[in-house]
Amino acid sequence: MTIVRLTAVVDPRRAHLFRATIFAAAACTLHIAPVYYAADPVLGGHNTVGLVLLLFLLTGFWQFRAAILLAVFADNVRRRHRLALGNAAMTAAGIAVTAGFLVSHTDRTDQNLPFTYGDQFGMQIFLWTGSLFVLWVCVNIISICRHQIPSLHAVTFRLGFRLIGLGSAAFCLMLTDRLVSGVVVAEHDRSSSLIDFLDTFSGVAETTAVVLIGIGVVLPRLGGPIKLLRRDLQARRLLLEIHATWRQATKGTHDVVLKPREISLLDFLRVQPVRRLHRRVIEVRDCEFKRPERPLGPKSLALVGRIEAALIGR
Repeated sequence: MTIVRLTAVVDPRRAHLFRATIFAAAACTLHIAPVYYAADPVLGGHNTVGLVLLLFLLTGFWQFRAAILLAVFADNVRRRHRLALGNAAMTAAGIAVTAGFLVSHTDRTDQNLPFTYGDQFGMQIFLWTGSLFVLWVCVNIISICRHQIPSLHAVTFRLGFRLIGLGSAAFCLMLTDRLVSGVVVAEHDRSSSLIDFLDTFSGVAETTAVVLIGIGVVLPRLGGPIKLLRRDLQARRLLLEIHATWRQATKGTHDVVLKPREISLLDFLRVQPVRRLHRRVIEVRDCEFKRPERPLGPKSLALVGRIEAALIGR
């Protein structure tokens, strides 16, 4: 995601999404167990990497929400109000999780902070504040996507926003699962079958969320290339359709034909189809004006008209 959004680093309107992907990539990397245990001593031990990971996650979601707001709201006043609310929530959440972590005793490096240190009040503030902030952001993004999708005209944007909304919903389920899992562990044994189910469900929900949000973020950026590809393929198909009409119209009138020879299969594959199609239409029309006694048939006229409409984007 970060690589695809790399061009946005110099665009103020898209920089939020670029920063979101950077923090998301960093958080996901630190979440990998070998990386977690290797990075903690470098950061001073005592599970400091857990604090850094959560702050990266909160910052990533904060930037992601800001990017969504900038993308869908044209009203500057409403947009500034919502951005200010997000900034205040991020500041409060960041202070709370940092304070909660600093007053907790987490001497031994252990990636399962909720299970190992979840009985401490400071750790509960750390975990619940972080989880509730991400839940709030996800619910807010889902609400924005649900209300804005009908107003989006581009197919890739509609599909991208739907995937982002579904991914946010999956992340909500994952966080709820982790919170419920912590409560169950506090009340029951860690080896409970319910815990095994919650662990499995959490992994599935987390993977689903990452995949859906990742594809949803990338998809709108592919709208331009996809549109160009569709136009290219359409032009190649229309080249084949107009070939018989062009050959009939230009027969014996080579002075208005730029390239009178037939199109071979290799030419069809390597030519610039839109330019060649445009030229074919001009040649057919030129022959109509030059030889009005040989008009095109109704089907040929309809085909040429349809191609002219396609060339101007209708």
